[in-house]
This record gives sequence, structure tokens and C-alpha cells, in this order.
Amino acid sequence: MKINCYKTYWFLFSLFAVCFTPLHANDSIVFHDARFSKNLKDFVTINISKKNEGPFSTDKLDRFASLDDKRSFFYLGFDVAQAYSKFTLENQSNTSKEVILSFSYPFLEDVSVYKVDQGDLKLEGSVGINLLKQGVERTWKVSITLLPKERSLYYLVFNKSKGKPLATDIIVQDSDTYYNTHTFQSVAIGSYAGLVLLSLLFTTLIFVFIKRTLFLLYGLYLTILLIFIGSYLGYTNLLLPPESLDVGRAIYVISIELSTAVFILFAQQVLMAKKYLPKLKKSVEFVIVFQFAFRIFLHFMANSMYAAQVELFMKLWYLTILFLIVALVIEVFVYLKHNKKIGAYFAISYLFMAIGSILLVLYHSFGLLKFSFYGLPGIFYASALEVCFLTATLTLVVGQIYQERNSLANKLVLQQQKFLNAFVQGQEDERKRVGSELHDNIGSKISNLKRLFSTKYSDEKMQKEFDDICEDVRTVAHSITPAEISLVGLSGAIDELLETIEKTEQLTINFNTFQFPENLNEGISTHLFRIVQELLQNVIKHANASCVDIQLFGHKNSVTLSFEDDGQGVAQKNTSSGIGLKNIRSRVTQMNGQLLFDSLPDKGTSVLVIIPTKYT
Repeated sequence: MKINCYKTYWFLFSLFAVCFTPLHANDSIVFHDARFSKNLKDFVTINISKKNEGPFSTDKLDRFASLDDKRSFFYLGFDVAQAYSKFTLENQSNTSKEVILSFSYPFLEDVSVYKVDQGDLKLEGSVGINLLKQGVERTWKVSITLLPKERSLYYLVFNKSKGKPLATDIIVQDSDTYYNTHTFQSVAIGSYAGLVLLSLLFTTLIFVFIKRTLFLLYGLYLTILLIFIGSYLGYTNLLLPPESLDVGRAIYVISIELSTAVFILFAQQVLMAKKYLPKLKKSVEFVIVFQFAFRIFLHFMANSMYAAQVELFMKLWYLTILFLIVALVIEVFVYLKHNKKIGAYFAISYLFMAIGSILLVLYHSFGLLKFSFYGLPGIFYASALEVCFLTATLTLVVGQIYQERNSLANKLVLQQQKFLNAFVQGQEDERKRVGSELHDNIGSKISNLKRLFSTKYSDEKMQKEFDDICEDVRTVAHSITPAEISLVGLSGAIDELLETIEKTEQLTINFNTFQFPENLNEGISTHLFRIVQELLQNVIKHANASCVDIQLFGHKNSVTLSFEDDGQGVAQKNTSSGIGLKNIRSRVTQMNGQLLFDSLPDKGTSVLVIIPTKYT
């Protein structure tokens, strides 16, 4: 009975151990004929050392301490200098398999994969920017060939600089699965690059037409963002020569700082921080300059000091990032009060940018909150969404700019209309004053002088001179101020004008009216009279015409003036230079009418003026 109880207890203990004991480094990754893709971190533990132990060997394993790490990816902190993991690959199929270990982090310094072969370590592959080795692809990978039914033990060894954390996925795949995933990544990255380049072309064209710093900053931001994403995805490994691969990490750091600085400056203009929050804007710009200078100084001028106090410096850097995030959030909320639509689009784009940046920092600096899809990091997708919403935001900004310009143009037109009305009214008032002065004052004085002279002298020649002067004064007075249009109507005023002209000019003038309203608005009548007067003056002075046809037509909602002469005409290029024509156009514009002008050399001139009678 005791034996049975003991056996039962041992069975339950064994079952519990099998079910709840986590996987460890001796667990095998087993492959069959089907395709496979596995996360290496699920099968291994990490052993670390805070100093570089030199060339790796199994004799040094006791110098490493096991790291109790629950992450789903490999994370080596600031103080780690060397680390290793061991794993077993087993091929249960009857054919050889090409197994690929792919790394998501493009700035690996020194990673080697060793195979245990009869107690010795055989190097299967090594990658990294410190090894001056360069693959034909943007990401690092190590290829391993497994023979049929082969089962082998491997060591994965990391060497890295202290003060530079390392976070990377390591995916174990067969070659077909690896290249299919790589194809999807290439299509996604190409689509992203196309999106950014189209947005860059859009903002460049807008900048050419509008010439606002806002669009120049956005174009600069897109350019730096493309460089940053490209370096983070490993394209510097393709573009740089092997001896300069470490420059890719410098490009990555600089592009992070520059993209942050340019985005903040761009956001200040979109959110109109200078208008709504000027003091906060100055504080933000000061922090941006300090952050950029401080980070560049530490990374490239005081690297040893940075490595010694990395945690302190990183906390200071994170503090500046936190300040900028909070400051922009405040500016967004203030701007939303004034422009909800543009503010909402920008807030969404900023949310994606902030989330992507926070995930990036938490992942690489602290080993937290990893997000990836098909091997592409969260910052990639967040950046794509950010660009979409930012470009949409700028589209709305462009619409707002044109709306403001149209509103300003309308205000200018109204102001010009007011000035024109005042000018024309001033002209009419001055004409009336001068005409009244000629007729009532000067004309009366000349008549009195004539009577005084005739009582004392009987000189017929002098009497005729007085009569001619009086007639000239009367003619000038009537040309300046026609007969009272409100009494005789437009037709009567034009008849009197034509009668005066025909006395002094060798010109045949035909004047007709058709259903022309007798009670036409006095303002329209006065303008039409002045237009006829101006056209006749042009004919007398310049046209060398013998005949003129003038017609007035009345319609339901408009009146039309038709004026034609058989003179020498005028070239089209000169039709906008004459003062008379400018005055006519001004009067037609004031009445909201249309002016049609047709003239050719030696073909005469035809003018058609259409005025809506609803004008008041």
C-alpha cells in the first residue's frame, strides 16, 4: 500500500513538472518536412557577463551568470558586455534543410554561431558591424545546413559595447519561409517609401506656390524621417562599405535627434504656438537645441564619459523627451479650441508618432513592449500612419490658406469698390460744381459785362465776341454737367449731347432706343451717359471716323448700350492702356455689368455694355 501511494505521488509530481516547467536551453527545435518559423527565445535562456571574457569557449561557461528573462526577445542591458545561449536543432526529415537565424536589429556589433562537433566548437557563421562583414541583405542572418536526421547543439554568442543596450528578435526559419517574409517586408517598405516620396513631392509643390516655412519644414522632416526609418531597417548595411558599417549607427542616432527637432519646430507652426502660447514655444525651442547638442556631444565627443554614466545621461534625455511630449499635448489642446478640424488631424498624427517613439525607446532602452508585424517594427507602421495624417493635415492647412486669401481678396475688392464709388461720386460732384460755377457765376458775369458794354458802345464786332464767349461757356458747362437726367431722362441727355457735338464736328451720329425704360435708376443713367461721352471723345480725338451708331436696348432684367464707329480702330494690345477705357471699365465694374470691346486696325470699333437693372 505504501509502495502504491509512493508511485502515485511520483507520477503526479512528474506530470506537474512536465506541464509547468518552462523550456530551457537543452530543449530542441525540431523540424519536419513542413515549413516552420520559430522564435529562438522560446527555447533558450540567456547567460551574461559584465565584462568581455575574450574568445568564447566551453571552458569559460562558469564565468557567465544565467539571466532570468521572461521577454519574448533577446535583451542585453547597458552593463552587459558578453552573453551566450545554447540550443539544439533537430532535423527529423529525410532531406537536408537550410535553417536561417535572422536578427531584427541592424546594428549588431559581433554575433557568432558555433556548432558543437565532437566536443569542439565549429564556427557556423558570424555577423556584425565590428566584424567588417556585410551581407547582401539589409538585416543580419546566419545560415545553417542540417543533414537528414541530424541533431546538433549550437551556441549563440554576443559581444557588445557596454552602455549600448541590444534588443533583437531572433527567428529560426526554413529558407522558403524566410524569403517569403522578406518579400512581404520589401513590398511594405517600398509602399512606405512611395508614400513618403509622394508626400514630399506634394509639400515641395505647395512650398513653391505658397512659400511658407511650414511646408519647407515638413519636407525636411519627411526627408530625415525616411533616412531614420531606412537606417533603422538596415539599409545602411547595404549602402555603406564594410569598413564603415558603424557609421550606420551614427546616422541612426543623428536622424533620431534631427527628426525630433524638426518635427517639434514644424508642430510649433502648425499649432500657431507663437500666437497662442509664445512663452511655451520659446521653452520648447530651448529644450530642442539643448537636447540635440547634448545627445550629439555625448555620442560622438564624450563617448567614454557617456559609457561611464549612461543611466544618468539617459534619464536626463528621457526627461527632455517627456517635457516635449507634454508641451505639444498642451499646444494641441489649445489649438483645438480655435481650429477643431486641423487640430484633430494633427492630434491623431502626433498620437501615432508619440506612440511609435515611446515603443521604440521602451523596446531598445528597457526591453519592454515589443511590437512587430511580419518582422517590421511598430515604429514603421506608426510612422506610415503619421505621414498619412500629417499630409492630410497640411492639405487642410492649404485649404485654409486659400480660403483666407480668397476672403482677403474679396475684402480688397469691396474696398476697391468703395474707393471707386467715392472717386466717381467725387468726379460727379466736382463736375456739377464746376458746371454750376461756369453757368451761374462766370456766365452771368459775362452777360452783365455784355449789357454794360452795349449801353455805352455800339460795336457790333465786340458784341459778337461777347456772344461767342457766352456760347463757349454754355457749351463747356453743358458738357461737364448734362441736362438734369432725372427730368429729361438718359435719352434726352444724350440727344442734347449729340446736338452739341454735331454743331462742331463733321460726324454723322445715329442714335436709337428700343424699349429702353424711362424710369431707369439715376445712377445707372449717369454712368451710361458718361460712358457715351467718353466713347465719343475717343472717336473725335483718335478714331478719324465719319459715322457713329449708338443704340440703347431695354430688357427684362438689364439694359444694353451698343456703340459702333467706322474709324481706324485700335490694336488689341493697346485696348487696356488708355485712360478713357480704364474709366469706362471702372464704371461698368461699379455697376456689376459686362463690357465687350472689339476693335481691329482699319476695321472700326464696337463696344457693348450690359448692365443689370437690379443694381442700386
